Amino acid sequence: MSHSRRVLGILVLVTASLLAAASPAAAASPAPAASATGKNFTLPAVVKTTYSISGTVRANSTSALEPNVEVSAYSTSGFGSFTSGSATTSASGAYTITQLLPGSYTLKFDPPRETNLQTGWRSATAPTYFSVSTPVAVKITSASLTGKNIRLPAGYKISGKVTRSNGTTVIPDVGVSAGGTNGSDGTETDSAGNYTLMGLSPGSYTVSFGHGATAPINQSGCWYTTAASKFSASCAHETAVVISSANKTGISPKIPNALKITGYVKTRASAPIVGAWVGALASEYNSAETDATGKYTITGLNPGKYLIEADGPRDTGSRVPDGYYYATAPYYWARLAASASSVTISAPATTLSTIKPPTGYYIKGKIMNTAGTAAGFLEVRAVGGTGTAAENPETWTDYTSGNYSIGPLPPGNTYKINADPSTSYTAPSLQTGWYRNSPLNNFTTAASSALTLVMNGDKNNINMRLPKGASISGVVKIAGVGACNDCWVEADTLTGSLVEYTFTSSTGAYKLQGLSAGSYKVYALARSTIIDATHVRIVTNGYYKSGAAPNFSATLTGATAIAVSP
Repeated sequence: MSHSRRVLGILVLVTASLLAAASPAAAASPAPAASATGKNFTLPAVVKTTYSISGTVRANSTSALEPNVEVSAYSTSGFGSFTSGSATTSASGAYTITQLLPGSYTLKFDPPRETNLQTGWRSATAPTYFSVSTPVAVKITSASLTGKNIRLPAGYKISGKVTRSNGTTVIPDVGVSAGGTNGSDGTETDSAGNYTLMGLSPGSYTVSFGHGATAPINQSGCWYTTAASKFSASCAHETAVVISSANKTGISPKIPNALKITGYVKTRASAPIVGAWVGALASEYNSAETDATGKYTITGLNPGKYLIEADGPRDTGSRVPDGYYYATAPYYWARLAASASSVTISAPATTLSTIKPPTGYYIKGKIMNTAGTAAGFLEVRAVGGTGTAAENPETWTDYTSGNYSIGPLPPGNTYKINADPSTSYTAPSLQTGWYRNSPLNNFTTAASSALTLVMNGDKNNINMRLPKGASISGVVKIAGVGACNDCWVEADTLTGSLVEYTFTSSTGAYKLQGLSAGSYKVYALARSTIIDATHVRIVTNGYYKSGAAPNFSATLTGATAIAVSP
């Protein structure tokens, strides 16, 4: 299991909490007991020797030693910790990449842009040892590698001037980039509309131009010699700039002004909605807010098709639900993107019919524990039911009062309310669950038993009292090290789905809280540890297994199911 679990943990946890409709226990699970303690285990580890790769970097044309070159080593024979590394050349052009395990590595060299040197790989061909695209691996066996030198050739340039359609009015601050199989570069036009792309290797490049920063904003697109303007707003039509043995000059497009979409957002009673956010969605993304009259103007657009998203003001108390422009609806509004109309624009300005969202409603309540103490900073979600939006609006309870408010939500939509204390600092021991109309607690762990709220008005006093969950606790160690400090520990279902996670303390102690009745397997993940500059300890991550020390299993199937009940 990779370190990406640490990054994806919260997303997985959220998904699991929304989809779980029953206890994670399997039919063959042991009978639930109270919270489980003393679930201690030790992760195996192996000490290995690491080595280094070093050399120097020079400019081939001048023999000058080059500082600040990024040098990267990539393993061709393995993966995981200590199978790649990087370094930056010193003032004397020297680099050393340390803490590499034995294996084969390719070396890539990326010089600073201002040097106008080419980016490339180390090859086996003397005297430069440079290749644009064909690296030759070096191999570490039982000693560090030295003398892995390289000479970087001078790069080529692409230059030109960007003007408006008249060919004379320059456009400053336009982003210009060149991308090809043998490299890339990016820059902006100066105050005279000029640009120079640098450090390019021989090859074929797509040259693209972004929107200028000054009004009126130009269209974006690519160099295209078939058009009289030498420009296409769609990069599906582009002319490659080919570099062989000389710089390319005169790549100077005449770019038309950008287009705009304008219109109004108002209530069903035709009152202006001030501060609504309206966006034009396509491969590019532009937006605007409505003014005091409800008017919006979205600028900087290319010809093409757009979905128009209209979201309510972001101020507290707004009754305007998020939605989309819908050309054939009575009020030109739809809740879902799937119902939205595609707006095609080609004229300098396109005016749309007035968007009139309905009045939205709120779901409000309070989250507490069973003793009636507020549960602050706890995540609450309105999970869509049949026929509603795919997205699930969410909020957090007030830190001191436990109150929450979700909305504005469109009329007619249906939702179930989920409370998730797993990331709460004030109530991590409480169970995740759903609102049901069953006083006093109004709580269930099963989504199938939750009450469906139909948004035909505000829903107030949707209060829940979350019972305390069970916990699993213990200590995780690393063989030969001791405490597994700041290690990731998770409670999984018997099939391996993440339910809860935590991090160990400096002593390796962990406590997984807020668990509903059922059976779980405990998994721990530790980063590989460094002993010194030339030795590392590679840790095997895995599961708790009841029995003799080290109480460890490398596989889910070998792990012990731990049954708990609140």
